[in-house]
Amino acid sequence: MHRPPSQLTLREKLSEAERLTRELIDHVEKGFIPRAHELRRVTRHGGDSEEVADLTVRSTAEKFTESDQFTRNLSAQLQEVLGLIQADIEVLQGRR
Repeated sequence: MHRPPSQLTLREKLSEAERLTRELIDHVEKGFIPRAHELRRVTRHGGDSEEVADLTVRSTAEKFTESDQFTRNLSAQLQEVLGLIQADIEVLQGRR
């Protein structure tokens, strides 16, 4: 069973932060950026003689939006864990 970050030891929080960082990097490189480029390509006007269907634009925008939300959720989880790590370190340093 997965425990909330606030119940983890400092070592576990550091490991969780590392895992979330790796997952975020992987997602941004392999999911978010490619979807952003695809959306840009689909919505560009200009030299292409092909018409892009509204459904294609909507579908591509939806995939990008889902990827963006996943990115934001991962970032929020990482920020939470990093905040808890900072609090633990401050306690160890006698600041709190």
